Amino acid sequence: MIYLKWTRSDLATLEMDALYTEVDDDGWVQREVGVGPTGVVIHQLTPTTHRPGWFGLARLSSLMLHSNVTKHEFETVWAAGPSQAAQP
Repeated sequence: MIYLKWTRSDLATLEMDALYTEVDDDGWVQREVGVGPTGVVIHQLTPTTHRPGWFGLARLSSLMLHSNVTKHEFETVWAAGPSQAAQP
């Protein structure tokens, strides 16, 4: 797996301070978690069991498949889960 952290300087349309993604070796996004301005998790998208790609929404180019965060950092943010205040 490849772990990426995106910020507004990476994605101009990002509506949160940071978005962490877990991507498989084929470039399909498996999980993602978003962090707000205070460091609180405000978005968490879990996978389904369907292919191609668990979400079928995003497949990254092989040129983008270089981790810029560790698995441990991703899992720490993922485990925090969305705050109750961020829940609809």
